[in-house]
Amino acid sequence: MKKRTVCIMLVICMIISCMTSVSISVSAQSADITEEGAANYGLADKCKDGNILHCFNWTLNQIKDELPNIAQAGFTSVQTSPLQGHDGRNQWYWLYQPTGFSIGNELGSYDDLKALCSEADKYGIKIIVDVVANHLAGSNNGTWANSIDSDLKKSGYFHNLGACNDWDNRYDITHKNIGMPDLNSENKDIQNKVYSMIEKLESAGVDGIRWDAAKHISLPSEDCAFWSKMAESDLYQYGEILENPAGKSGDAVNNALMTEYAQYIGVTDSTYSSDIMNAVKSGTMYKTNGNWLKKGVAADRIVYWAESHDTYANDGTDGWTKNIDQKLIDKAYAIVGARADSQALYLSRPSEKAKTSIYYGKKGSTHFTSKEVAAVNHFHNAMIGKAEKYSATAGCYVVWREGGAVIVSMNGSDVDVSVNNSGSMVPVGTYTDEVSGSEWTVTETKITGHIGNSGIAVVYNAEQPSEELILGDVDGDLEATVIDATYVQRYATHIPVPIDDEVMEKCGDADGDGDVSIVDATFIQRYASRLPTPYKIGEVIQD
Repeated sequence: MKKRTVCIMLVICMIISCMTSVSISVSAQSADITEEGAANYGLADKCKDGNILHCFNWTLNQIKDELPNIAQAGFTSVQTSPLQGHDGRNQWYWLYQPTGFSIGNELGSYDDLKALCSEADKYGIKIIVDVVANHLAGSNNGTWANSIDSDLKKSGYFHNLGACNDWDNRYDITHKNIGMPDLNSENKDIQNKVYSMIEKLESAGVDGIRWDAAKHISLPSEDCAFWSKMAESDLYQYGEILENPAGKSGDAVNNALMTEYAQYIGVTDSTYSSDIMNAVKSGTMYKTNGNWLKKGVAADRIVYWAESHDTYANDGTDGWTKNIDQKLIDKAYAIVGARADSQALYLSRPSEKAKTSIYYGKKGSTHFTSKEVAAVNHFHNAMIGKAEKYSATAGCYVVWREGGAVIVSMNGSDVDVSVNNSGSMVPVGTYTDEVSGSEWTVTETKITGHIGNSGIAVVYNAEQPSEELILGDVDGDLEATVIDATYVQRYATHIPVPIDDEVMEKCGDADGDGDVSIVDATFIQRYASRLPTPYKIGEVIQD
């Protein structure tokens, strides 16, 4: 009887010890835990190496709530809509008519942004904010809105040259109004005001900037220091370049301008993105490897898309993708999202289609969590730094990488295919399609298998964790540490952890009683602190 009482008291002491000491270790090891959690999602370390989810019109809190699913879907970055103040009503386009360079509107405050960035860090997700710096609210004749910030109501802050009517004239493109008063980007005060906003975004934890209407802001070679000033920031930056920066002025002019833009920011390849989407829509052969890529812009400075908010949310021919089936959008995304070095943007589609019915603050589609989209992102992340080839062959669009391939059926789905193993890039072996689970066979010359209902197959040798399991090691680093004890404690108290249940049950049950409990956390912590335990913590339990 006395012996049993002593045992019970010992367990109680252990529980108290665990609750005290592990809570201390959470604080001391929080940075490591965050890194471990991020690593479990396999996301890229840098914005430029991973794909982007465009949470178009979402509030910052809506994005924050969805972060676990975004990480699981393999998106390295999330792009928000503009967060600058405006005086519009409910439609999305008012966000692109700012009244100044302050941060905070209906999508969220500066503090909301800080909270989002802090939470995103736990998953390894980067936050990119859409910024409008080419123009302010007002009319196409150059009259600024009364609501713009008082310190911006200076004639010298605007170009004051009227509306742009010649879209093949580079000077008109960069100096005239595109529906709103065009800011004088050459003015150092304007440059400093914009840069101050960038610094404040960075202080909130933002990782990158997407520049709206970037081609309408001049370059250093055009006597404008705007982009060289913005490049002083360490943030990831890319700019919206729709079609050519100088219209039909010729390849030599446009290529030189794009190459110069890429010295300071990444650029969108809207032409190639549209061509891929149209090819997928019509089921036609499209072998071209890229547009700006072929013309000298480095791949890691290019952003592709299957559709953008412009091609969806506008009316008429400008909103040409809104009536294309999501399945076809996903096929086009699979092609551009699998490409080497570049980034691909995936749009969370609004629930409405009419331009005036698409409201900001309304969460869009969560189809980005689908197997086919996630598989493409996982492939992209696993293939960082590996060479590629792209072509269309045997009724499929194929992106080959060193170690795997993404194969998209040109017509239909649920089909058996056999495509060339170009240059034997994919090692010989048997593979499992991450999308459908079907088996694929790879020889030195052929890749053969069945494409499922999505029309997309993703086959590659994903990096697998070691099959060696160690008692007490739940995070898979082959060592039982205080971090493992913390994970076990969180799991036992029903707090989410980035550990597979099967691994937790095998490695976290230190005392072997069939239940992962706070007592197991105590034993693991004792082991990590080099205190004696009656169990074989730290020893291999499975090879």
